[in-house]
Amino acid sequence: MTRHLPTLAAAALALLPAAPLAAAELDARYEEMGRMQVTLDGETTELIIPYDRESDRPYAEQTRIMDSYLTINSVGRKLAETGMLIRPMVQVTLQRQDGEMRLLSAEMFDNQGFDAPLAMGMDGGEGELVSFSLEEGHLEARVEGEFLRLESYMKEPQVAEGATPVPVTIDWTAEIAPLD
Repeated sequence: MTRHLPTLAAAALALLPAAPLAAAELDARYEEMGRMQVTLDGETTELIIPYDRESDRPYAEQTRIMDSYLTINSVGRKLAETGMLIRPMVQVTLQRQDGEMRLLSAEMFDNQGFDAPLAMGMDGGEGELVSFSLEEGHLEARVEGEFLRLESYMKEPQVAEGATPVPVTIDWTAEIAPLD
């Protein structure tokens, strides 16, 4: 099924209204399988959710952890004028808990690097999944809340000194492969 994912994604994206992401075309290594819109403190950034043809890796997928917990991970990336993927990078992880899909975490990796992301959920600010739909591989979701800047994320995550909550809304759609 993974090999058919790019075809399904292209067909589904053809049905979406056109939205300008950047003047550049996505590098041939990648194919767009979804879109993400992040509104951070009133400023909106358009991201794509790519499928990496070279490594056969989707940036949005569903998995089961310990055969019990349905988890959906989606990663949006900014498209540079060169067609390559750059920061910011936003990752959102959802998990079915007690029969209901919930926000596990969201991180925005910006110019502060991987050790100091803006985060919501487990280690960061408060947030919640306010809408979610997954039907026949078509994912639509919205998260609202506040990001907090973290430090020592790769070792022992903690809220950075002086960090203040930043309001954020994350909306995304993607075509994801079914579970095997």
